[in-house]
Amino acid sequence: MSSRTINVFFGLFIAFHRILTLQLGRKPRFFLYVFYGTFILISVLFSALLSPQAVAAEKKEMPRVLYVSDPWPPYILGEIGRPATGGVAVNFARELLKRLGFQMDTMLYPWEECLRMIHEHTADIVFPLIQTTERSGYMTFSQTVFISHDRVWYLRRRGEPVQWQLMSDLYPYRVATIRGYSHGVDMDKAIEENKFKEVFYGADHLENIDKLMNNEVDLMIADEQVMQDIIRRHPKWRDKFSFARKAISKSQYKIAFSKGSKLSSRIDDINLEIKRMRSDGSLRKIFSNY
Repeated sequence: MSSRTINVFFGLFIAFHRILTLQLGRKPRFFLYVFYGTFILISVLFSALLSPQAVAAEKKEMPRVLYVSDPWPPYILGEIGRPATGGVAVNFARELLKRLGFQMDTMLYPWEECLRMIHEHTADIVFPLIQTTERSGYMTFSQTVFISHDRVWYLRRRGEPVQWQLMSDLYPYRVATIRGYSHGVDMDKAIEENKFKEVFYGADHLENIDKLMNNEVDLMIADEQVMQDIIRRHPKWRDKFSFARKAISKSQYKIAFSKGSKLSSRIDDINLEIKRMRSDGSLRKIFSNY
């Protein structure tokens, strides 16, 4: 029962109590006792009837939004076609939206499908994401939440370590990436203009690793934290891979919202809450596990 309903009941009780007391005076209080019992019984019954409605109203006040991504440990954990089972990005987004009064549902799809759903307004959120001019056309981006690095990975058995200074130094190589991923302006432009010897688009990093180990590609591009997490989960690969010292990009990861989502109009509140989570230590605590 809500506090407002309790106040109403209490007010009625006091009013009727005063009326009956004045009417009965010093006469036997039998009718007063009957009144007390009846009032308590009605209160209990009325409370029982109101409780489901109050719970339903409370749930209705928490609008649901849909977070989509592909599996990307340690940021997003789970399997394609199912809700996410966890991950630092999922946990952060859920806590952020809870503070803003939203319940967050999740579902994992192939990456291109996720971007299509955001574009068509059938999903609300994708995170983490790098902001690009194209994506800004149909997404609203938050401030930067965290920074990581995309790097060039290769097999150590190649002998000579891969070194590069200019993007053109990488053109002679066969490169693996994932379609729809952004690796910064220079790399994205080079891929778009077919500058590399060959570009292979894997469904995920594990497929690209398989291509790399079978000598079907020379290099793969992957986020440093993601690749390190994959290696931790596959100890047999611990000494097989290395990366070029120079990073492809310093990626500023943000939360992106479909411009058709109710969240898009709350971007100022979202940015303010991200600042609060950074200052109160919540962001650091969530991301300290990767």
